[in-house]
Amino acid sequence: MTSSALRLTQSSVSALPLVQPGDAKRQRLYFDTDLKGFGLLVGAKAKTFFVQRDVNGKTVRTTVGRYGVLTVKQATEEARALLFQMTKGINPNQERRKPGAVTYGDALETHLTSNRGLAPRTASDYRYLSEQYLSDWLKRPLSEITRADCRDRHKKIGTENGPYVANHTFRVFSAVYNTALKVHEDLGVNPVIAVDRYKEKRRKAAIPSAQLSTWYGYINDLQDPIRRDWHLFVLFSGLRRSDAEAVRWEPDPAFPRAPIVDFANKAILVPLPKSQEPFYLPLSDFLLALLKRRRDCEHAKALYPASGWVFPANSKKKHGHIAEPEKPKKNKEGETVKVLPVPFTVHGLRNTFITVAESLDLSPYAIKMLVNHSLPDKQDVTAGYISAEVERLRKPMQQVTDKLLSLCGEKPTGKRHAPAKKAA
Repeated sequence: MTSSALRLTQSSVSALPLVQPGDAKRQRLYFDTDLKGFGLLVGAKAKTFFVQRDVNGKTVRTTVGRYGVLTVKQATEEARALLFQMTKGINPNQERRKPGAVTYGDALETHLTSNRGLAPRTASDYRYLSEQYLSDWLKRPLSEITRADCRDRHKKIGTENGPYVANHTFRVFSAVYNTALKVHEDLGVNPVIAVDRYKEKRRKAAIPSAQLSTWYGYINDLQDPIRRDWHLFVLFSGLRRSDAEAVRWEPDPAFPRAPIVDFANKAILVPLPKSQEPFYLPLSDFLLALLKRRRDCEHAKALYPASGWVFPANSKKKHGHIAEPEKPKKNKEGETVKVLPVPFTVHGLRNTFITVAESLDLSPYAIKMLVNHSLPDKQDVTAGYISAEVERLRKPMQQVTDKLLSLCGEKPTGKRHAPAKKAA
């Protein structure tokens, strides 16, 4: 692993691109030119601050924290304190290994930074649930959190926020604790063993077939054409919300996870979905027409000039694309809609796609590949021989589209696109 010298500032760190798939160097090191021993490690998913210097004749490196969780200024202050300890012969890594010194917050950071298979969305959920419902435990030593504490907090969250939130929160805590156990053997048995989780039923969020035409009419009457087309895109593509909202016209190194429209192959490339395995999603005639309408839309060009996003917006998260989960509240006339004619969630649109696909008696493998679900290769050896090629999925994708259009009250075109170029 090679290293470079760089003055670590908010702008310079922000500008550094993450390591791209296929890059020969899986990690890059940058040492600060101002504070000796302070550095930044850039990987495929995160940028992590660290300090490094000799302690008692041995080179020691210890993590300060992730960029984004810490600003450069905050990380520099933490680094100064750690470097000062190291000049006194104190090894921060050894201090952190002491069971009594390991807090839940420490263990959470270790879990998020060491688990390479954790999707960014999942990591964000772990952090949110911990900060929202276990915030008073973040600075509390893990060794002091008892079975009774876990049982009482689980019940409290279940009563105030619902059983699903309570169960999910303690799945997170349990996973973090188990990660800490790999290093700190003296922590003892995971206290979540005392938690009796609530029974859960799979929640069905799909829009009933009989209500799809009403939903479709409501969406087509929306005042904002970008948001209108985005909702239609989610339904007819079956993509996860996080992928559907971040589609770009062209690749950009600054957004390595963003799906890309590939008109040449009549598909969308999703480079880093939740499964972490890149896949091509074939575009039906409806989706092709929708994307061409977005590309040529003068309204969007005037509001968001030079935007690379397919669904641009002045989002609260400042990504530049649609990010708000709120449902649209006004129609074309600007009238406020107090009650939605058909209650729905964005995730429910994906569920609707899956429900309609299953109603067509399509191959279960084709459905799984269309929605990027893991194939059951551990239970079924046949799945291991199936290749998720874009052309193989084009016909079932069009079948789902035609059925959705029929349920929405539209007449399917019946058009089938000529075979596209093979996806690279």
